[in-house]
Amino acid sequence: MNRKVRTVKPSTTLRELIRLMQKTNHHLFPVIDEENTMLGIVNYNDILNIFRPFSRSVSEIVKRMPFVDSMEDEDLNLELSPEMGILIVVDDIINKNFIAVKETTSIKEARRLMRLHKLELLPVLTDKKLVGAISTLDILVYVFKEHEIIDK
Repeated sequence: MNRKVRTVKPSTTLRELIRLMQKTNHHLFPVIDEENTMLGIVNYNDILNIFRPFSRSVSEIVKRMPFVDSMEDEDLNLELSPEMGILIVVDDIINKNFIAVKETTSIKEARRLMRLHKLELLPVLTDKKLVGAISTLDILVYVFKEHEIIDK
């Protein structure tokens, strides 16, 4: 588990969020309040979804219809204005349905959950407070240490 987790607040603007994603090369951030309580997660898909004319699931259905023109470039044809960068905040796009684990969760169980839910990061919570995160890289390092490929 990594205890140094980059997070954002509900008040973080879209502009700040995108800059943070560029700077850190991370595409997912836990959202916490002032007391470090986990509120949800925000990622680049949440950003794109607010600009799409309909949900991702509807988009997938429409793509399968043989009589509908291709929509492959829909992400490039978004209607945007500069004001959106400061008017939209993380609280507008937060995903409150997230999977998290406790500090006592085994690596094996964490990996199972990550696979099952197609996740690259699992927040680690104690009493709803964010205390760390387990990433796919953390699990890989753990396995390599266990097999003495890298030093413990």
